[in-house]
Amino acid sequence: MRLGSGTYKEIALDALKGNWVKAAVAGLFANWLGVFSSSFLFIAKYAFIAVILIYFLEFLPGFYSILFIGTTAIALIYFFIGGPVRLGYIDFNLALLDRRKNGIACLTGRMSDWWRVLCAKITLFFVLSLGYILFIIPGVVAKYSYAMVPYILEERKGFSTREAFRASKQIMKKHKWELFCLRLSFIGWDILGILTLGIGFIFINPYRYAAEAAFYNEISGRAEVYYGRKTNR
Repeated sequence: MRLGSGTYKEIALDALKGNWVKAAVAGLFANWLGVFSSSFLFIAKYAFIAVILIYFLEFLPGFYSILFIGTTAIALIYFFIGGPVRLGYIDFNLALLDRRKNGIACLTGRMSDWWRVLCAKITLFFVLSLGYILFIIPGVVAKYSYAMVPYILEERKGFSTREAFRASKQIMKKHKWELFCLRLSFIGWDILGILTLGIGFIFINPYRYAAEAAFYNEISGRAEVYYGRKTNR
């Protein structure tokens, strides 16, 4: 039995009842650390910002040294802190869905996993790069095949990066289109977020990632944990 995007979103909204403020704060914290940015988006965004700064401020004394130190610090935070925080954010959302006790502290609970997450980030970056270089479609397929790697790293603490990639590919085998449709269903909300100058994303992102966590619960067989239904995968 498969659920549709609407059902995942209903589950997310139900889990968020009474938890919107906590989820919004957790989402803001995660966003500041780059949890919602792919490596491609992160590199492109800061490369663009660097070009703008160089164009307008390169005349300042010591500008390039400051730029180098600043971008290096941001990159270190993203790769060494943002990755583990993403696992913590996944734990936050799974706890929300499972009706387990959770809090903002969940976000820092996986800092010891920084090496596994860093390996996963680097591996995913090269896998997707190869896919996009070959043709766009293989890159998109790879992106969705390995979309659940962070969830698996969070759930299976004994898994290596390789095992997490293999497990994600296995559980996503018949669900890539489903996840694509779920993400696409938020396009209206994304437009609203842009129209509100980004303010709307404070509440849109918790909704989006709670729905994605519900999707993971369904395809991984965890669904019965929080809504009492056996799954047929």
